[in-house]
Amino acid sequence: MTPLTASMIVRQVSRNASGITRIAARASVASQSVANGVSGEFLQRRMASSMSAGEALAKLAAETPHKDVLHYDHKNVKFSLKQVNYHAESLAAGLVGGGLQPGDVVLSWLPLHFSEQHVLQFACSKAGFVLYNLDPSQAINDPEGAKEALKKALEVTEANVLITQEAGNDVNYIKLVEGVIPETRIFDFGDGMPFFSPRFPHLRFPIHTGFDIVDKYGFMSLKHMLVPTEDFSNTLATFQITGSTPLAGELVIGKDGIPTKKGKVLSNEEVVKGNVWPQLTSVLQKQYSKIEGVGVVF
Repeated sequence: MTPLTASMIVRQVSRNASGITRIAARASVASQSVANGVSGEFLQRRMASSMSAGEALAKLAAETPHKDVLHYDHKNVKFSLKQVNYHAESLAAGLVGGGLQPGDVVLSWLPLHFSEQHVLQFACSKAGFVLYNLDPSQAINDPEGAKEALKKALEVTEANVLITQEAGNDVNYIKLVEGVIPETRIFDFGDGMPFFSPRFPHLRFPIHTGFDIVDKYGFMSLKHMLVPTEDFSNTLATFQITGSTPLAGELVIGKDGIPTKKGKVLSNEEVVKGNVWPQLTSVLQKQYSKIEGVGVVF
């Protein structure tokens, strides 16, 4: 046997021993965690720390698809892991198919108790979008202030997508948006042309959650943005979405309810660990959540 061959054998044995040591260490940590009463959810989060929330959801949905996790008073809707993942992937695929890509910005003007809001959170995670939230309740008592808040939010975030409810709590949100983005009153997506507003040149899709498009031709209906797919992982083949991918953007709000600037942008991992979006975190822990709140639509 030559000295070179002997040296190679020694290195291989050393690598094998190192690998066995790492495996044993992982097994020891897992065993100790179980012995100490640490939950399986904790281990899942620990092992999946490099995953995005959307990828973690897909894995959970594949393992326990019929596990119910969300129940909404609004519209009396119940979602299983499979359903949350299905809707989130469909929305992510629709937005990406419309020309958006990781790093683009979504502004949600939806109440936090809407199922569409939580589907949107996972969709943004899956597609690598940054999601900002603006509280729509200001419009109940201060519609003009709400319009100014929306205008400033669109400006400071340079949002590519705006998602709003159609109406709720005796407020017509479509009319409020039309007052901020007049182009939505005259544009027609049915013409097949890309949306453009000189006031907000970055905006590509004003979207509403209503059921019809009558007198709303300058908006896309959220249900028309859903593109079911069984292979979303290949949709973003040239991008890698991980736990460190930006996900949640912060709006700094003044005392008058008007956004003044952007704050910190949190990664997928920071959103989950910090419980920034409670429903997203509870879903990833496979916990059942009943979400109260019913929108009053006129």
